[in-house]
Amino acid sequence: MNDINNKKIKIGYTTLSIKKQAPQFHKDNMSDNYGQYLSRENKIEIQPDLSNIDEANTLLHEVLHASVWVSSLSQSGQPLQQTDDEEVVVNSLSNTLTQVFIDNKWLLPYLIEKLKNN
Repeated sequence: MNDINNKKIKIGYTTLSIKKQAPQFHKDNMSDNYGQYLSRENKIEIQPDLSNIDEANTLLHEVLHASVWVSSLSQSGQPLQQTDDEEVVVNSLSNTLTQVFIDNKWLLPYLIEKLKNN
């Protein structure tokens, strides 16, 4: 299947690069998670050598983090201003959506077909 390394993804007004990046423990970079969204670098980093489901779930998780950032939901006074609140919401949604896509194999092709040519 296609590798996501060095792909681009557009979220809102910005285009992010996706890079597979091994954890850098001396920097505490991804030492306790599978990926990270770096807003100042317009980048999503995902650990290499994950299982297919972990890679897909991690990418969806980081896309949701980027969506929260771009939509300003994490800014002061907004519903996800606390980092812990954002993490609970993003993790819950990414885990649930990943399972929805697994359990309903027709859903992603259906959405792709309906969104084609828009």
